[in-house]
Amino acid sequence: MQSHKSKLRTLIVDDEPLARVGLNHLVKNIAHIEIIAEAANGFEALELIDRLKPDLLFLDIQMPGINGFEVLQQISHLPLVIFTTAYDQYALKAFETLAIDYLLKPICYERLMRAIEKVDSLDRRLSNLGPILNPAAHPDLPTASYLRRFVSKQGTKWHIIDEDKVLLFYAEEKHSFLRTEKANYIVNDTLQNLEGKIDPDKFLRVHRSALVALKHVKKIKSVGSGRLELILSDDSTQDVSRSYSQEVRRILLGKVGAEDT
Repeated sequence: MQSHKSKLRTLIVDDEPLARVGLNHLVKNIAHIEIIAEAANGFEALELIDRLKPDLLFLDIQMPGINGFEVLQQISHLPLVIFTTAYDQYALKAFETLAIDYLLKPICYERLMRAIEKVDSLDRRLSNLGPILNPAAHPDLPTASYLRRFVSKQGTKWHIIDEDKVLLFYAEEKHSFLRTEKANYIVNDTLQNLEGKIDPDKFLRVHRSALVALKHVKKIKSVGSGRLELILSDDSTQDVSRSYSQEVRRILLGKVGAEDT
């Protein structure tokens, strides 16, 4: 390996302490790989990826809480990814989510080096391509799945919210949120990225700062000047901007009740 090669800032994510120790021991002998942190579960991984923005991720697939695939779906900064797993049935899905490689446990040094060579052969700019797991961008991949669960941290507690509980996603003061009938949760992603990750048959953009869940729209109401207002299942309202009104009418009229003022 060439000595002038810039270091790859690397994060190890695995819920097994011995697995983290073993991988760290193997990787520390590779001059241009710098381990900057370790995460013991998917929640820690989300925080560390957001804060440290690593270049490379060694990511365990099967972990409690949220698995490796779900971690990648939640993040806006996407590192180069090498999956690690004890279950080879995950291998195909690993490649279909555009991971660079996968390593079966126990990991041997020779196989690790082949994975690192793949990383080295790629242009580092790949890590800046954004939401590479956007299913709409990869319609030919059968296991590229829409995001069905959303992770949010409130104080010191992590929450996992199923998509059927979401009334809408909205942006406010440079942050994104999702709302259920019970609470609001911060989402660590932009609405633009989210729109590509969620099921378009279930969610609809109605405003530059709002995406609504179709199943939670009770009524559509005209409020003049070509604008609409949606009444949601919790009786809250959501404005539809003029630029989205025609598409919202097309999709919703006939499916929900309508009121004219």
